[in-house]
Amino acid sequence: MAEAFPEVAGFLASLDHDQRERFMADCEGREPPYQLWLYACALGYEGSFEQLEAWLDERFPQLNCRRVLPAEAVKLERDIELVRLESSDMKPGEGARTVASLSKELRGHLTEVDRMGRSIDRRGLVLAGADRLLRELEAMFDGNEEVLKSLSEAFELVWSSVKDER
Repeated sequence: MAEAFPEVAGFLASLDHDQRERFMADCEGREPPYQLWLYACALGYEGSFEQLEAWLDERFPQLNCRRVLPAEAVKLERDIELVRLESSDMKPGEGARTVASLSKELRGHLTEVDRMGRSIDRRGLVLAGADRLLRELEAMFDGNEEVLKSLSEAFELVWSSVKDER
């Protein structure tokens, strides 16, 4: 049976044991796909982002909260409107309590969507900047294997500390 993602398979085969284990742990933890792609590129991945993302989706499926929470917020908004329309058929105060409860849940969903967006966007900018800086340094020292090896080790240290920041 042929490998569905040969670029990813080749990349994983090229990693030493420790690098592969760290990368796979990040994949299992389902870090954002762009973060995994930047990390993979730093480790030598030359395939496309789309291929890596498709491989991640197939190998490590997960619920996408960035899509689910906004959809849930829309449903809650509809439920609130429905309760408001039908509140005349309910006991006095029951409709108001239900609307208040649903409104609180809706605000929580919206706050979480906003928090996730800000956090992921900020981390993406930091990681993209770090990736660019290290690529520029690698280009400057191209041919000097001793410096390139040190840069590679430094990159992995920086990556792991930035990755662990939440």
